[in-house]
Amino acid sequence: MQIILPEVPAIISAILNVEASFDGETYTIEEAVGKHRRILQENQLLVRSPSEENDIKILVSILTDVLIRAMRGESGAAVNRELHKTIHSKKDLTTSNYQRLLRQAKYRWGVKTGTQVMNDVVEIFETEYHWDWGRYFNEAEKNAGDDFPQDKLLGIKNISFKVRDLALSSFSPSYVANDLHVVRVITRIGLLNYGFDLLGDSNLEMGNNPGNPKNYLFLHKLVLRLSRLTKDAYSSADLDRIFWNFGRSICDANPQCSKCPINGECLTGRMRNRAVEI
Repeated sequence: MQIILPEVPAIISAILNVEASFDGETYTIEEAVGKHRRILQENQLLVRSPSEENDIKILVSILTDVLIRAMRGESGAAVNRELHKTIHSKKDLTTSNYQRLLRQAKYRWGVKTGTQVMNDVVEIFETEYHWDWGRYFNEAEKNAGDDFPQDKLLGIKNISFKVRDLALSSFSPSYVANDLHVVRVITRIGLLNYGFDLLGDSNLEMGNNPGNPKNYLFLHKLVLRLSRLTKDAYSSADLDRIFWNFGRSICDANPQCSKCPINGECLTGRMRNRAVEI
């Protein structure tokens, strides 16, 4: 049987009106993309406008994301709220404050673990970058093609590519946090197959396991390619939000194929429809 891959722009266009929900709010996927683009613009303005106040805003955004790990979003929101309540200036960057805010947020991975992550992150941006966010994000953009493997944040225990990429995706359109929801959608639809021509690179392997470093790099490069297939109408960060929200609504652990707007284009949907016909 000949396999016809779904057209990426058509897939994206068809699922933008799907409704998703997060932290008690319901919205369309298109609205989620628009909201994230506004956040990205606001954050990039912070980077271009150095001040202590903006240093703290940028740091709080990064700390929120690198502390999330495998937590549910609501728990991540609790950490973010406590960070905003506690950290207002560089004088507030103390171990005792970290411990207190993590206790208040009921941090899932433990106060000791979270405090160490926060101390290590602050040390890097304070001593290595001297709060020069422009330098850090320029390095990230320059090395986006290979997923910025030399990033010093990745040397911190409990900071993986996935959570680091989540943090970067709020400042750069070139990053995607390849978590379970995103990867599941890409695999089911059949978009994984657009990565065959990447396999000449010995640093990656075709696969959909975000916990495997070579698979993760493959997925990162794949999403960059999917973005190009939209003629850059949607960035990697856009696709992250699109697939993540779609993977938490229609295409979740128990996919609602009968309600899916791309049932006829998705490879999984086509195979299920064919099985029913037979």
